[in-house]
Amino acid sequence: MIERNPSLPHMIRGIVATIVAVAVLAVGIVLISAGAFDPAPPTASPVTSPSSSPSAAPTRTPITSPSPRPSASPIDTSVVASGVVVPLRSAELATRLSGVVSSLYVHEGSQAEANQLLLKLDQLTYQAQVTFAAEAVGRATAAVELAQLQVEQVPPDASPGQVEFVQASLRLAEAELDLARSTLGSAQAALLQTEVRAPFAGTIADVSIEVGEQAIAGQTVITIGDSTGWLIETTDVSELEVVRLAVGDRATVSFDALPDLVIEGTVDRIQVRGTTEDGGVVFAVAIRPDVHSDELRWGMTAIVRVRPSG
Repeated sequence: MIERNPSLPHMIRGIVATIVAVAVLAVGIVLISAGAFDPAPPTASPVTSPSSSPSAAPTRTPITSPSPRPSASPIDTSVVASGVVVPLRSAELATRLSGVVSSLYVHEGSQAEANQLLLKLDQLTYQAQVTFAAEAVGRATAAVELAQLQVEQVPPDASPGQVEFVQASLRLAEAELDLARSTLGSAQAALLQTEVRAPFAGTIADVSIEVGEQAIAGQTVITIGDSTGWLIETTDVSELEVVRLAVGDRATVSFDALPDLVIEGTVDRIQVRGTTEDGGVVFAVAIRPDVHSDELRWGMTAIVRVRPSG
């Protein structure tokens, strides 16, 4: 009869467990060596625009060739200035003498011809001076004629003293006649200075005095302008800008009151001597439009853009 060892099953189970553990350990070493337990790299999520739905597939941006770079625009070297519309010619007329206005022949808006009488001061005193001087010329003329007659009537046997006397009388009479004529000329000139006449044909823009009022010599009483043509005159071209401009340069002009009107023109003249304004020196540059526009009015404001030719 065979006797069994009661501890044998426990020994067998221990051996099997050991074998299994060694096998597991060997498999684990193999897997670790193969990188089976390395962490997987993160999967990039598709980037979608705010308007894309979550389920929409990512859009691949096409690769395009770069577009050619646009050429640089030319630099604008124009001189830009403010301007005002003025007539081709204008004048502020004043009396050359002080006096009371006796006659006024025009009003604002009147059309005047060249040399037309526009205003006259009281001429009573000046007319009296002319009359008195004319009478003096008449008396001096008669005295000269008498002296000439005396010279002609000197007898052949007259002494040298008598001849010298009548000749001296003639010379004195002639001198007095010259003086009388000069006085008459001065009186007539003074009489003319009581009148104000139009220096050229044009439109009366302003009359600042009335009949019966006292006019002061040198003070403007009438303004006249030739509105058959216009100029646009700048008001703020600085000394740094005016040196870039020349007569004949082309210009473009626009107007505040007429936004649809844009005209081309040419620099007609440049002020020789600048004027001081706000601590700086400015020069008036006059632009002559290529065409006449009846829409323009004296004093309208404008924007001038002059293109230097140099």
